[in-house]
Amino acid sequence: MDRCIKAFTTDVWMSNVVEQSLVIEDLLRYFPIVAIDTEFPGFLRDTSRHASDEQRYADVKHNVDGTSIIQFGLALFDASGNQPWPGCCWQFNFADFDPDLSASSPNSIRLLQESGHDLHKNRRNGIKSAQCYSLLRHKLFRGHNAKYITFHGLYDVAYLMKVLTAGRPLPDNLPEFLFEAGNIFGELYDLKHVARSCPGLLGGELGLTKLARLVKLKAEGVAHQAGFDSMVIGLVFAEMKKRWEIEKAQFVMVLYGVEKACVEFKIKASIERAQRLSSLPPLLQWLPPVHGVVNYHPPANDATISVEQTIIPQLQLPLPQSSSVVVNYSSPGLLPLPQSSSVVVNYSSPGLLPASAPPFNPVQPVQYYFHSWPYPMQFMHYFA
Repeated sequence: MDRCIKAFTTDVWMSNVVEQSLVIEDLLRYFPIVAIDTEFPGFLRDTSRHASDEQRYADVKHNVDGTSIIQFGLALFDASGNQPWPGCCWQFNFADFDPDLSASSPNSIRLLQESGHDLHKNRRNGIKSAQCYSLLRHKLFRGHNAKYITFHGLYDVAYLMKVLTAGRPLPDNLPEFLFEAGNIFGELYDLKHVARSCPGLLGGELGLTKLARLVKLKAEGVAHQAGFDSMVIGLVFAEMKKRWEIEKAQFVMVLYGVEKACVEFKIKASIERAQRLSSLPPLLQWLPPVHGVVNYHPPANDATISVEQTIIPQLQLPLPQSSSVVVNYSSPGLLPLPQSSSVVVNYSSPGLLPASAPPFNPVQPVQYYFHSWPYPMQFMHYFA
């Protein structure tokens, strides 16, 4: 018997974006699987079905840089596929798109209007991304404990990247785009790509509605509303997990349409990580992560930024008198950092701390040291 879920959508506007962002931030602790979808005003330039990955990305950049997001949908799940309450989802309505002036595809605008979008209401009451990008990034994309689920998600990732970087143009090339996307989303799955490896799912050559039908899922709501579509994406992910082993490293950050480039980027990044590890002193190579912490000897050229507060995992290793510890830090959009990065904090301890000693907690505030800027972002992200 097919499973049927009715959507209960919370619309988010400029008037309640802070309130709802705080609600979602709190729920993320218990429901860390985040299904996402976006609605946008169509394509200014179409892409050939047989285009190379590089040409496809060039078209994505042209389209996303030249248009504005209309709506962002989000639905939360736990590892068992449960939601905070059945059918719950949110859709963030943006004011960035001006229906009278902004570039768009007429056919796409017509489809959105037929699906219930009031673009003039969005313009009047919607979220101004230039004012709220820091809030959204800090509350909804604050770290890599979450998993993000998309369907045919290249444009979703691109539009959200534009929103979360204050409208900055997309990176000039695909590897830079993938690097920045990894910093923002961490562990992300594109179900259209994942479906390629699942027997009975037509090699991934299907739409979201067809995929939901094949996994025996029914949902009540309006398609092309980002909240409803994100809920369906999350429910489909939960159903696919029951049938196939899909939470594999091979699927992480591989976006449908540019799979070859994604895989090549991941291989290159793995090689670079291995080379950097091999360059560490032997003692540091074998030290395992402890509560998310790795000992690391920093280079000499340091730039220092003071931050008011952080939470450093407790340490119970024998530590030398002066050490450097890599810690996780989530930027609230105020520093020129990826939203989740690893940084090095230097501290001095009074002699050796034996394993049986009480946990060592550095005094707050602390100094964060960013080494050899800007290259260590990828390096330190590895240690997170």
